[in-house]
Amino acid sequence: MRRFALPWGELEVFAAAEPVPAALRPTAEALAHLEDRFRPAFLRPHLRPEAPYVAVWPANWPAPDLTENAPPDPYAMEEVVLAEIRTLTCHACAARFRAVYPDTGLPVFGRHIGAHRLINGCSRCGSDFAASRIQALALLPLT
Repeated sequence: MRRFALPWGELEVFAAAEPVPAALRPTAEALAHLEDRFRPAFLRPHLRPEAPYVAVWPANWPAPDLTENAPPDPYAMEEVVLAEIRTLTCHACAARFRAVYPDTGLPVFGRHIGAHRLINGCSRCGSDFAASRIQALALLPLT
């Protein structure tokens, strides 16, 4: 696990195959089949309760070393987006998906969405975002 200090809180990001706290287990299980650039994380703002997230690095960036002993990397959080696991429903065909959904309202992280490839449409019916309202960093199998 690696802690990243933020001006308004702290972000803990967990490495692959590393045990996670019980509150992050559903997130870690949902990400198990995705690339290492999708990592379970806890956001701990100074003035709010902690919340589970997914830290996502862009596809063309290698995920940083997330071990506690890794040397500090000032660019490790550059272009990272925080996301949540959500269920989305296509407005065109009613297909349901679990998705890694970006939270662009978070300070600092929301501005990095442009560095990521988004899924913009329904993979089942082929409708675009305007019709489907499906947009995500990754789609996950429904359980």
